[in-house]
Amino acid sequence: MRYDRFDLIAPAFSDEPWNEATVLGSVAWLWMHSSAHRDAPLHSLPRLLLPALKHRQFVLGSEAGKPVFYLAWLNLDADAEQRYLERSPLEREDADWNCGERLWLNDFVAPFGHTTDLARLIQRQLFPNRCMRSLDHHGEERGLRVKTHMGIGVIPEQAHAWFAAHPLGLTA
Repeated sequence: MRYDRFDLIAPAFSDEPWNEATVLGSVAWLWMHSSAHRDAPLHSLPRLLLPALKHRQFVLGSEAGKPVFYLAWLNLDADAEQRYLERSPLEREDADWNCGERLWLNDFVAPFGHTTDLARLIQRQLFPNRCMRSLDHHGEERGLRVKTHMGIGVIPEQAHAWFAAHPLGLTA
């Protein structure tokens, strides 16, 4: 699959063949270059990376044959969303990856300056008609913060209504 100048592996959006070992190696390599990911222990990869591959809920982007960005997402129901917000990612249940309509951008890695390209891909190609959330990556410094996003095909009134109808699953 191709988008702009990027070759994409995006099994949720394309039937093109892909190799799990190649994707895992590329994503691990991107993690090594990401300040937010490089200290993740190797033993955490089966819990943090493999479920996205198993559920085909990822996009790996390459430019000129070199991996440059990776995105993984979750489709949560209200209960899974609450667990997502309250528990360590290492405790995530496999069934939670694809159990509802609440789209969460779980892992956004673009260590070489392709953040805008990946954001554009999300909003225009992958999820143009969806509302979504993500966790602020500086949560340890600022506390838990949830960001909201919407695809290019969602008007602000629709987004407001969707987020109002799908409040965060936080308990007191």
